[in-house]
Amino acid sequence: MDVSIVGASGGCGREIVTQIVQQRLLENREILQLVGSNPRSRRPHLLHGFRADLQDAYAEIVPELNVTDDPERIIGDVVVITGGRTFSTAPAEIGSASRDMLARANVEVFERFARSLARTRSADPPVVIVVTNPVELGVAIFARFLPRTHVIGMGAFSDSSRFRWEIASDLGIRRQRVRGFMLGEHGNGMVPVWSSVRVQGMTEAEWRLVEPGLRRGLRTEEYPEALLRHQRALIGMIGSDPEHGAVRALRYVRDLPPDLRVPLKPFAIHYTDAKTQTATAAATVELVKAVLEGRRVEISAQFMHEGENGLFGPCGGRLLLAGTVLRVMPDRDEMTSAERALIERSARAIREKINEWWPHDE
Repeated sequence: MDVSIVGASGGCGREIVTQIVQQRLLENREILQLVGSNPRSRRPHLLHGFRADLQDAYAEIVPELNVTDDPERIIGDVVVITGGRTFSTAPAEIGSASRDMLARANVEVFERFARSLARTRSADPPVVIVVTNPVELGVAIFARFLPRTHVIGMGAFSDSSRFRWEIASDLGIRRQRVRGFMLGEHGNGMVPVWSSVRVQGMTEAEWRLVEPGLRRGLRTEEYPEALLRHQRALIGMIGSDPEHGAVRALRYVRDLPPDLRVPLKPFAIHYTDAKTQTATAAATVELVKAVLEGRRVEISAQFMHEGENGLFGPCGGRLLLAGTVLRVMPDRDEMTSAERALIERSARAIREKINEWWPHDE
Protein backbone atom coordinates (compact mmCIF):
# COMPACT_ATOMS: atom_id res chain seq x y z
CA MET A 1 0.00 0.00 0.00
CA ASP A 2 1.04 3.61 -0.60
CA VAL A 3 0.75 6.61 1.73
CA SER A 4 0.47 10.30 0.77
CA ILE A 5 1.23 13.06 3.28
CA VAL A 6 -0.39 16.37 2.32
CA GLY A 7 1.57 19.22 3.87
CA ALA A 8 4.76 17.15 4.10
CA SER A 9 6.92 20.28 4.21
CA GLY A 10 5.35 21.53 7.46
CA GLY A 11 6.65 20.64 10.90
CA CYS A 12 4.06 18.00 11.69
CA GLY A 13 4.04 16.60 8.15
CA ARG A 14 7.81 16.19 8.11
CA GLU A 15 7.72 14.47 11.49
CA ILE A 16 5.03 12.04 10.29
CA VAL A 17 7.08 11.23 7.18
CA THR A 18 10.23 10.67 9.24
CA GLN A 19 8.48 8.39 11.74
CA ILE A 20 6.88 6.35 8.96
CA VAL A 21 10.33 5.76 7.48
CA GLN A 22 12.00 5.09 10.84
CA GLN A 23 9.32 2.57 11.83
CA ARG A 24 9.50 0.84 8.44
CA LEU A 25 5.75 1.00 7.90
CA LEU A 26 6.27 0.71 4.15
CA GLU A 27 8.33 -1.76 2.14
CA ASN A 28 10.97 -0.56 -0.33
CA ARG A 29 8.62 -1.18 -3.26
CA GLU A 30 5.80 0.86 -1.70
CA ILE A 31 5.47 4.63 -2.18
CA LEU A 32 5.57 7.36 0.41
CA GLN A 33 4.35 10.48 -1.37
CA LEU A 34 5.27 13.98 -0.18
CA VAL A 35 2.54 16.41 -1.23
CA GLY A 36 2.75 20.20 -1.08
CA SER A 37 -0.43 21.78 0.25
CA ASN A 38 0.11 25.44 -0.66
CA PRO A 39 0.01 26.26 -4.39
CA ARG A 40 1.35 29.75 -3.60
CA SER A 41 4.36 28.48 -1.67
CA ARG A 42 7.63 30.30 -2.28
CA ARG A 43 9.57 27.16 -1.36
CA PRO A 44 8.48 24.50 -3.89
CA HIS A 45 12.00 23.06 -3.79
CA LEU A 46 11.80 22.13 -0.09
CA LEU A 47 10.13 18.75 -0.61
CA HIS A 48 12.74 17.73 -3.17
CA GLY A 49 15.46 18.55 -0.66
CA PHE A 50 13.57 16.71 2.08
CA ARG A 51 13.32 13.62 -0.14
CA ALA A 52 17.07 13.68 -0.86
CA ASP A 53 17.85 14.08 2.85
CA LEU A 54 15.63 11.12 3.76
CA GLN A 55 17.29 8.98 1.11
CA ASP A 56 20.73 9.83 2.49
CA ALA A 57 19.69 9.24 6.10
CA TYR A 58 17.71 6.00 5.64
CA ALA A 59 19.11 4.51 2.45
CA GLU A 60 18.72 0.93 3.65
CA ILE A 61 15.08 1.18 4.72
CA VAL A 62 13.51 4.11 2.86
CA PRO A 63 10.53 3.28 0.61
CA GLU A 64 10.14 4.83 -2.81
CA LEU A 65 9.66 8.58 -2.33
CA ASN A 66 7.47 10.60 -4.66
CA VAL A 67 7.06 14.40 -4.64
CA THR A 68 4.14 16.41 -6.05
CA ASP A 69 2.26 19.64 -5.45
CA ASP A 70 -0.64 18.61 -7.69
CA PRO A 71 -3.73 17.29 -5.84
CA GLU A 72 -4.73 15.44 -9.01
CA ARG A 73 -1.63 13.26 -8.73
CA ILE A 74 -2.21 11.91 -5.23
CA ILE A 75 -1.80 8.12 -5.30
CA GLY A 76 -1.92 7.03 -1.65
CA ASP A 77 -4.21 4.31 -0.36
CA VAL A 78 -3.97 6.35 2.85
CA VAL A 79 -3.93 10.15 2.57
CA VAL A 80 -2.92 12.15 5.66
CA ILE A 81 -4.00 15.82 5.67
CA THR A 82 -1.56 17.97 7.64
CA GLY A 83 -1.38 21.09 5.44
CA GLY A 84 -2.82 24.46 6.35
CA ARG A 85 -2.48 27.20 8.90
CA THR A 86 -1.81 26.68 12.62
CA PHE A 87 -1.88 29.02 15.60
CA SER A 88 1.05 31.35 16.11
CA THR A 89 3.40 30.33 18.92
CA ALA A 90 4.08 33.97 19.86
CA PRO A 91 3.01 34.59 23.48
CA ALA A 92 2.02 38.14 22.52
CA GLU A 93 -0.70 36.72 20.26
CA ILE A 94 -2.17 34.30 22.81
CA GLY A 95 -5.88 34.83 23.28
CA SER A 96 -6.32 36.46 19.87
CA ALA A 97 -6.23 33.20 17.88
CA SER A 98 -9.41 31.18 17.44
CA ARG A 99 -10.81 28.11 15.74
CA ASP A 100 -12.81 30.53 13.58
CA MET A 101 -9.54 31.92 12.25
CA LEU A 102 -8.20 28.44 11.48
CA ALA A 103 -11.46 27.47 9.79
CA ARG A 104 -11.42 30.50 7.52
CA ALA A 105 -7.81 29.80 6.58
CA ASN A 106 -8.08 26.03 6.10
CA VAL A 107 -11.50 25.51 4.53
CA GLU A 108 -9.95 26.12 1.12
CA VAL A 109 -7.26 23.49 1.73
CA PHE A 110 -9.83 20.89 2.80
CA GLU A 111 -12.16 21.58 -0.09
CA ARG A 112 -9.44 21.68 -2.76
CA PHE A 113 -8.05 18.27 -1.84
CA ALA A 114 -11.47 16.72 -1.19
CA ARG A 115 -12.74 17.76 -4.61
CA SER A 116 -9.57 16.50 -6.29
CA LEU A 117 -9.78 13.11 -4.61
CA ALA A 118 -13.45 12.84 -5.54
CA ARG A 119 -12.56 13.51 -9.20
CA THR A 120 -9.53 11.27 -9.47
CA ARG A 121 -10.17 8.50 -6.93
CA SER A 122 -13.93 7.95 -6.96
CA ALA A 123 -13.55 4.34 -8.12
CA ASP A 124 -10.94 3.57 -5.46
CA PRO A 125 -11.28 6.10 -2.63
CA PRO A 126 -8.38 6.33 -0.19
CA VAL A 127 -8.69 6.40 3.58
CA VAL A 128 -8.28 10.05 4.58
CA ILE A 129 -6.87 10.89 8.02
CA VAL A 130 -7.43 14.55 8.93
CA VAL A 131 -4.83 16.09 11.23
CA THR A 132 -5.25 19.76 10.28
CA ASN A 133 -7.52 21.82 12.53
CA PRO A 134 -10.38 22.39 12.91
CA VAL A 135 -10.40 18.62 12.44
CA GLU A 136 -14.21 18.45 12.52
CA LEU A 137 -14.43 20.83 9.57
CA GLY A 138 -11.97 18.68 7.62
CA VAL A 139 -13.97 15.52 8.35
CA ALA A 140 -17.22 17.21 7.30
CA ILE A 141 -15.76 18.38 3.97
CA PHE A 142 -13.98 15.16 3.04
CA ALA A 143 -17.00 13.07 4.03
CA ARG A 144 -19.12 15.20 1.69
CA PHE A 145 -16.98 14.15 -1.29
CA LEU A 146 -15.82 10.66 -0.23
CA PRO A 147 -17.51 7.75 1.58
CA ARG A 148 -17.76 8.65 5.25
CA THR A 149 -16.34 5.25 6.20
CA HIS A 150 -13.09 6.38 4.60
CA VAL A 151 -12.70 9.64 6.57
CA ILE A 152 -11.22 9.74 10.07
CA GLY A 153 -10.27 12.75 12.21
CA MET A 154 -7.22 12.52 14.45
CA GLY A 155 -8.58 14.70 17.26
CA ALA A 156 -10.25 12.19 19.55
CA PHE A 157 -7.61 9.58 18.72
CA SER A 158 -4.74 11.73 19.96
CA ASP A 159 -6.81 13.11 22.87
CA SER A 160 -7.60 9.56 24.02
CA SER A 161 -3.93 8.60 23.77
CA ARG A 162 -3.04 11.57 25.97
CA PHE A 163 -5.88 10.68 28.40
CA ARG A 164 -4.52 7.15 28.82
CA TRP A 165 -1.01 8.49 29.33
CA GLU A 166 -2.03 11.03 31.97
CA ILE A 167 -3.90 8.36 33.95
CA ALA A 168 -1.00 5.92 33.57
CA SER A 169 1.45 8.61 34.69
CA ASP A 170 -0.47 9.23 37.91
CA LEU A 171 -0.68 5.48 38.55
CA GLY A 172 3.00 4.92 37.75
CA ILE A 173 2.30 2.35 35.04
CA ARG A 174 2.70 2.05 31.25
CA ARG A 175 0.08 3.63 28.99
CA GLN A 176 -0.55 0.26 27.30
CA ARG A 177 -2.25 -0.96 30.47
CA VAL A 178 -4.89 1.78 30.39
CA ARG A 179 -8.04 1.90 28.25
CA GLY A 180 -10.07 5.11 28.09
CA PHE A 181 -11.57 7.63 25.67
CA MET A 182 -11.91 11.36 25.17
CA LEU A 183 -14.84 12.04 22.83
CA GLY A 184 -16.73 15.03 21.44
CA GLU A 185 -14.81 17.94 19.99
CA HIS A 186 -11.06 18.24 19.54
CA GLY A 187 -11.10 21.50 21.45
CA ASN A 188 -12.92 22.97 24.41
CA GLY A 189 -15.88 20.69 23.70
CA MET A 190 -13.95 17.49 24.43
CA VAL A 191 -15.46 15.11 26.98
CA PRO A 192 -13.49 12.77 29.27
CA VAL A 193 -15.35 9.45 29.39
CA TRP A 194 -14.25 8.16 32.77
CA SER A 195 -16.82 5.37 32.55
CA SER A 196 -14.73 3.87 29.72
CA VAL A 197 -11.52 3.66 31.76
CA ARG A 198 -10.17 0.20 32.52
CA VAL A 199 -6.73 -0.62 33.94
CA GLN A 200 -5.17 -3.98 33.19
CA GLY A 201 -4.35 -5.81 36.40
CA MET A 202 -6.83 -3.78 38.45
CA THR A 203 -10.24 -5.14 39.43
CA GLU A 204 -13.35 -3.02 39.06
CA ALA A 205 -13.56 -2.68 42.84
CA GLU A 206 -9.94 -1.55 43.03
CA TRP A 207 -10.52 0.98 40.25
CA ARG A 208 -13.54 2.43 42.07
CA LEU A 209 -11.28 3.13 45.04
CA VAL A 210 -8.56 4.73 42.92
CA GLU A 211 -10.65 6.81 40.50
CA PRO A 212 -11.84 9.54 42.93
CA GLY A 213 -8.26 10.36 43.88
CA LEU A 214 -7.28 10.77 40.23
CA ARG A 215 -10.25 12.98 39.45
CA ARG A 216 -9.64 15.20 42.50
CA GLY A 217 -13.27 16.06 42.98
CA LEU A 218 -13.89 17.32 39.44
CA ARG A 219 -17.26 16.00 38.28
CA THR A 220 -18.06 15.39 34.62
CA GLU A 221 -20.73 18.09 34.44
CA GLU A 222 -18.22 20.62 35.83
CA TYR A 223 -15.52 19.79 33.29
CA PRO A 224 -16.31 22.40 30.55
CA GLU A 225 -16.34 25.30 33.02
CA ALA A 226 -13.17 24.07 34.75
CA LEU A 227 -11.39 23.74 31.40
CA LEU A 228 -12.24 27.31 30.41
CA ARG A 229 -11.26 28.66 33.85
CA HIS A 230 -7.83 27.03 33.80
CA GLN A 231 -7.32 27.96 30.15
CA ARG A 232 -7.90 31.61 31.04
CA ALA A 233 -5.32 31.26 33.84
CA LEU A 234 -2.77 29.90 31.35
CA ILE A 235 -3.47 32.73 28.91
CA GLY A 236 -2.82 35.21 31.70
CA MET A 237 0.46 33.54 32.69
CA ILE A 238 1.83 33.24 29.16
CA GLY A 239 0.58 36.60 27.90
CA SER A 240 1.94 38.58 30.85
CA ASP A 241 5.38 36.96 30.84
CA PRO A 242 6.46 36.06 27.27
CA GLU A 243 9.88 34.84 28.40
CA HIS A 244 8.96 32.50 31.25
CA GLY A 245 5.18 32.26 31.22
CA ALA A 246 4.93 29.05 29.19
CA VAL A 247 7.25 27.23 31.60
CA ARG A 248 5.16 28.46 34.53
CA ALA A 249 2.08 27.26 32.68
CA LEU A 250 3.53 23.77 32.26
CA ARG A 251 4.21 23.62 36.00
CA TYR A 252 0.68 24.82 36.70
CA VAL A 253 -0.83 22.15 34.43
CA ARG A 254 1.22 19.42 36.10
CA ASP A 255 -0.87 19.73 39.27
CA LEU A 256 -4.26 19.44 37.53
CA PRO A 257 -6.35 16.24 37.19
CA PRO A 258 -5.51 13.96 34.22
CA ASP A 259 -8.55 14.92 32.15
CA LEU A 260 -7.70 18.64 32.34
CA ARG A 261 -4.07 17.98 31.48
CA VAL A 262 -5.17 16.42 28.16
CA PRO A 263 -6.11 19.76 26.48
CA LEU A 264 -4.11 22.15 28.67
CA LYS A 265 -0.66 20.58 28.50
CA PRO A 266 -0.53 20.78 24.66
CA PHE A 267 -1.83 24.35 24.94
CA ALA A 268 1.11 25.30 27.16
CA ILE A 269 3.63 23.32 25.09
CA HIS A 270 2.56 25.18 21.95
CA TYR A 271 3.66 28.52 23.40
CA THR A 272 7.11 27.22 24.30
CA ASP A 273 7.56 27.21 20.49
CA ALA A 274 8.09 23.43 20.63
CA LYS A 275 4.49 22.89 19.48
CA THR A 276 3.22 19.31 19.81
CA GLN A 277 4.26 17.96 16.45
CA THR A 278 6.19 14.94 17.79
CA ALA A 279 3.28 13.67 19.88
CA THR A 280 0.75 14.43 17.14
CA ALA A 281 2.91 12.65 14.57
CA ALA A 282 3.36 9.62 16.82
CA ALA A 283 -0.40 9.26 17.28
CA THR A 284 -1.00 9.77 13.55
CA VAL A 285 1.57 7.13 12.61
CA GLU A 286 -0.04 4.72 15.07
CA LEU A 287 -3.37 5.19 13.27
CA VAL A 288 -1.77 4.93 9.82
CA LYS A 289 -0.21 1.63 10.89
CA ALA A 290 -3.58 0.27 12.04
CA VAL A 291 -5.17 1.24 8.71
CA LEU A 292 -2.35 -0.30 6.67
CA GLU A 293 -2.52 -3.56 8.60
CA GLY A 294 -6.28 -3.76 8.19
CA ARG A 295 -6.67 -5.29 11.63
CA ARG A 296 -9.90 -4.96 13.57
CA VAL A 297 -9.31 -2.44 16.31
CA GLU A 298 -11.48 -0.17 18.41
CA ILE A 299 -10.44 3.47 18.27
CA SER A 300 -11.84 6.88 19.07
CA ALA A 301 -11.77 9.47 16.30
CA GLN A 302 -13.78 12.20 14.64
CA PHE A 303 -16.32 10.58 12.32
CA MET A 304 -19.29 11.80 10.29
CA HIS A 305 -22.13 10.41 12.38
CA GLU A 306 -25.55 9.90 10.83
CA GLY A 307 -27.61 9.15 13.92
CA GLU A 308 -25.42 6.53 15.57
CA ASN A 309 -25.71 6.87 19.35
CA GLY A 310 -28.00 9.83 18.71
CA LEU A 311 -25.18 11.88 17.18
CA PHE A 312 -25.10 13.76 13.90
CA GLY A 313 -22.13 15.36 12.18
CA PRO A 314 -18.36 15.12 12.67
CA CYS A 315 -18.05 14.31 16.35
CA GLY A 316 -15.48 12.22 18.20
CA GLY A 317 -16.84 8.74 18.84
CA ARG A 318 -15.81 5.13 19.36
CA LEU A 319 -15.31 3.28 16.08
CA LEU A 320 -14.54 -0.25 14.96
CA LEU A 321 -11.81 0.01 12.34
CA ALA A 322 -10.58 -2.59 9.85
CA GLY A 323 -8.89 -0.63 7.09
CA THR A 324 -11.98 1.58 6.91
CA VAL A 325 -14.63 2.29 9.55
CA LEU A 326 -16.80 -0.81 9.93
CA ARG A 327 -19.25 0.67 12.42
CA VAL A 328 -19.76 3.06 15.29
CA MET A 329 -19.57 1.27 18.62
CA PRO A 330 -22.77 1.45 20.68
CA ASP A 331 -21.74 3.35 23.79
CA ARG A 332 -24.77 5.24 25.01
CA ASP A 333 -25.75 2.60 27.56
CA GLU A 334 -22.21 2.34 28.89
CA MET A 335 -21.74 6.06 29.55
CA THR A 336 -23.11 8.09 32.43
CA SER A 337 -25.95 10.51 31.77
CA ALA A 338 -23.58 13.45 32.32
CA GLU A 339 -21.13 12.10 29.73
CA ARG A 340 -23.91 11.54 27.19
CA ALA A 341 -25.29 15.02 27.75
CA LEU A 342 -21.92 16.71 27.23
CA ILE A 343 -21.15 14.71 24.07
CA GLU A 344 -24.56 15.54 22.59
CA ARG A 345 -24.03 19.22 23.46
CA SER A 346 -20.59 19.10 21.85
CA ALA A 347 -22.01 17.52 18.67
CA ARG A 348 -24.68 20.24 18.39
CA ALA A 349 -22.09 23.00 18.84
CA ILE A 350 -19.85 21.41 16.20
CA ARG A 351 -22.73 21.30 13.68
CA GLU A 352 -23.50 24.95 14.30
CA LYS A 353 -19.88 25.90 13.71
CA ILE A 354 -19.61 23.78 10.56
CA ASN A 355 -22.65 25.55 9.10
CA GLU A 356 -21.02 28.89 9.91
CA TRP A 357 -17.58 27.95 8.57
CA TRP A 358 -18.71 26.07 5.47
CA PRO A 359 -22.16 27.12 4.20
CA HIS A 360 -23.22 24.60 1.56
CA ASP A 361 -26.32 23.02 0.13
CA GLU A 362 -27.34 19.72 1.64
